[in-house]
Amino acid sequence: MRSGFVWVLLFFAGAVQAQDTNDGPSFEDWLEGFRGRAVEAGISAATLDAVLPTVKPVERVIQRDRSQPEVVQTYASYLDARVSAWRISRGRGRYQDKAELLSAVGQKYGVQPRFITSIWGIETNYGTVPLSYSVFDAVATLAYDPRRSKRFEREFIAALQILDSGFATPDQMKGSWAGAMGQPQFMPDSYLRFAQDFDGDSRKNIWTSEADVFASIANYLKAYGWRSDQTWGREVRLPEGGEVSLVGKQADGLTPAQHCRAYKSLGVWRDLQDWQTLGVRRADGRDLPTRSLPAALVLADEGDNKAYIVYQNFCAIMRYNPSFKYALAVGLLSDEVVQ
Repeated sequence: MRSGFVWVLLFFAGAVQAQDTNDGPSFEDWLEGFRGRAVEAGISAATLDAVLPTVKPVERVIQRDRSQPEVVQTYASYLDARVSAWRISRGRGRYQDKAELLSAVGQKYGVQPRFITSIWGIETNYGTVPLSYSVFDAVATLAYDPRRSKRFEREFIAALQILDSGFATPDQMKGSWAGAMGQPQFMPDSYLRFAQDFDGDSRKNIWTSEADVFASIANYLKAYGWRSDQTWGREVRLPEGGEVSLVGKQADGLTPAQHCRAYKSLGVWRDLQDWQTLGVRRADGRDLPTRSLPAALVLADEGDNKAYIVYQNFCAIMRYNPSFKYALAVGLLSDEVVQ
């Protein structure tokens, strides 16, 4: 692994050479090689001629990639910033304003409207965050960076496929520093797999159609095992010493749902009633729900004695962003927007 900040400075120095121990190709040479791979993937020459000459590496993208808030912020700071009074208040208003549409989407895809609203709120402040990065510049920068080059080269090709297929205009291909697009912040590959046309205009418009935005979010969650008969989890109170005594390995407990198995850092899964027996209680001290279902324990910042019991839907949220902090923010905000 390289030192992020130092590597960034070297990466963009001079003629923008890849300054690593392998003395990799210049960005221009890498882009020429990429063109051949894009042609093999079926991208038209017309699209490549229109896009590739304009693509450039962006220093800020690498800087943001090396300092993502899910990594550098504490649980307390992260959750306070995302489950803020403004976002709760705004979310309640938007939830009420869009109730009919959200209900229709929720019924079709089997996802509770409050979770759709919450993801919408956290991703783009309910569609109000301006998206200024060129998607092509962002994914090309990260594809050139050797740290995750294969993953982002796939995203680069997917972005070109979106344009090549006429799903979006060049002006619409604006996104976050990582290339996430539109109000639900879909990566290009996720757009191709999960975006929906709910308003019936024959376009999967995640930029300006709230119907398509909501349906796309719901379809994404549904694809990763969402259960409409469950919530995400809840904050809990641990018994004395529980931050240590209750920790276990996934292999030591119940076999979790399919889409949860990849998240081994969630640790041991136990029946909710077993957690009750071990002394775990709701945050206000009351007993846990009497329902029997698999649950895992997420511990917050060390020593704060804050913890959360999470269920299968928590894993579906993590498919959107593989961070405990992110999934907790979505869950906690979803609880607030309906109050």
